Amino acid sequence: MVNKLPEGRLPLTLPTETPAGQRPAAPQGLMQILAQQLGRTPQAATTAEVQTVTSVNIEQRQQLINRLVDTLLQWQSRPDSAQKTEQLARLADERALLNSPLLKLVRLMVRQESVVTYTDQPLKPGQRVPMYLAEGRLWQLDAKPQTGTETRQTLSEPVRQALLETLRRALPLKDQPDLTPQLPKIQSLTYMQQRQLLSPTLQQALRQVAQQIRHPLQLAQPKALRQSVENSGVQLEQKLMRALQEQKATTEGQAPRPEATRGETIARTLANDWKGALLKVLSSTRTELGRLGQSPEFQRPSELNLTQLLQQLSARPAPELADRSLRTQLLQMVHQLTLNSLARVQFQQSQGLAQQFAPADAGQPVQTWTMDIPLRFGQDVLPLMLRFEPEAGQDEAGQRSGKIRQWQVQLSFELPEAGHFYAQITVREQQVATRLWAEQPQTADTIRTRLNDLQHRLEKEGIEVTKLECHTGTPPRPMTDIHYSLVDITT
Repeated sequence: MVNKLPEGRLPLTLPTETPAGQRPAAPQGLMQILAQQLGRTPQAATTAEVQTVTSVNIEQRQQLINRLVDTLLQWQSRPDSAQKTEQLARLADERALLNSPLLKLVRLMVRQESVVTYTDQPLKPGQRVPMYLAEGRLWQLDAKPQTGTETRQTLSEPVRQALLETLRRALPLKDQPDLTPQLPKIQSLTYMQQRQLLSPTLQQALRQVAQQIRHPLQLAQPKALRQSVENSGVQLEQKLMRALQEQKATTEGQAPRPEATRGETIARTLANDWKGALLKVLSSTRTELGRLGQSPEFQRPSELNLTQLLQQLSARPAPELADRSLRTQLLQMVHQLTLNSLARVQFQQSQGLAQQFAPADAGQPVQTWTMDIPLRFGQDVLPLMLRFEPEAGQDEAGQRSGKIRQWQVQLSFELPEAGHFYAQITVREQQVATRLWAEQPQTADTIRTRLNDLQHRLEKEGIEVTKLECHTGTPPRPMTDIHYSLVDITT
C-alpha cells in the first residue's frame, strides 16, 4: 500500500474485495498475477494498453452496485477495527464512482493479461496508460506533458454537455444583484432580530461568508493576497481533492476515524473558501424554507430589494419577526442572491475549463484565470475583479516551450465616489510595467500625483519599473469586459 497518492493519479477500480471467509468478487488468480507483474509503488509502474471502451448499460451498472452493496453489508457486520473503517471509506468512494454518469467498461492488456475494469476517466482504444497496483486498484499515472505537436486533450461529450448546461444556468444570473453588498446590512441586525429571523446554522453560514471579505490594506500583504486568490472559489474542487489526499496520507498506517476526519477536512475547506461558504448558505436557506413548508422560488431582480425589507424588519417589534410570511420572504431573497453569487463563480470556472479543453482547430489557447475578491470599502462591499494571463516563451524552433515568459494581471473595481478603476500589470522576472485607467478625470489626476511615490516603493523592494502611467477613461477591450468574455465551446 502506498503512503500517499500524488496529485494527478486517477483510479481505474478493480472489482471490490470482500472480507476474509467470503466469496471474493474478483478471481484471486487475477489479483495475484497483477500483484506479481505490477509494482505496488509508482516507481515500479508498467504500461497497460486500452483495448476497448464501452458504455455501462443500466443492467451492468445495477449488477456492479448490487455487488458493492453486498460487500458493504458484509464489512458493516464485522467488529470495529481500523481495517473495517478503511474499507468502508474505500467502498464509499466506490459507490460515488459507480453512480458517475461517465462510468464505462474498459478492457486493458497488462503484461499479456486481459483485464476488464471500469472507470470514469477519458480513455480511448489503443491508448497506452502508465499505471501501478495499490489498495486493490489500478492507479493511472499522469501522462507525459503534451507538446505543441501532440493532440490536445478534449472533453468527453457528457462533460461537455454538463459544462454547457452550467454556462446556460449561470449566464442569466451572473450579472444580477448578489449577496455580497447585502452582507453588512444583514449583520447590522441586532442579536435578537437575527435570532428571530435566522436559524443558528444560517447565521453561522452567513458569518463564514462575511469572513471572506477583505480590506484593501490586507491585500497589500503578499501572503493575504495569495490566500484571497486561492479562496476565491474558482479552485474549490481542486482544494478539496488536495486536502483529502493530504488527510489520507497523514492518517494512513494509523487507526483514526477516517470518515469523521474526512468530514472535518471537507467542512474546514468549505468554510475557508468563498464558493464553499456560499454553498453552505444555499443549503441552510433551502433547509429553513423546507421547515416552513416552502420551496425555493426564482426571484426577479425587481423583487430583490433586500435593503428595503431589512429596514422594515428592523422597525418591527421582536415578537412580530417570527411571522411566517416575513421569514419566508427574507429566506427567498437570501436564497436567490446566493444563487446569483454562485453563478458568478461557476461562470468563471466554466470559462477556465472551456479554454483548457478548447477544440484542436481553435488554435493555441490562452489560458486565463478570472475571479472576484470581495472588498470592504467603509460600509460597502464591492467585488475586485482579477484576471491572470500567462504568456509562454518559445524555443529555438518557434514552438511554445511551456516555460512562462511573463504574466499579465488585470484588475477592475468601482469605488462609490471615485468611479471605475482599471489596471494592467505585466510582470517579467523582476521587471514590472503598469498601466492604469480611471473613468473620472479627478480620480486620474489624483493618481498621477502619486505615481512617483509608487515607483519609489516598488524600487525599494528590488522591482525594476519599466512603465508606470495613468490614463483618463477606460482601457481597450478585453479589459472593459474582463469579467464577461465567453469562450465558444459549441464546436
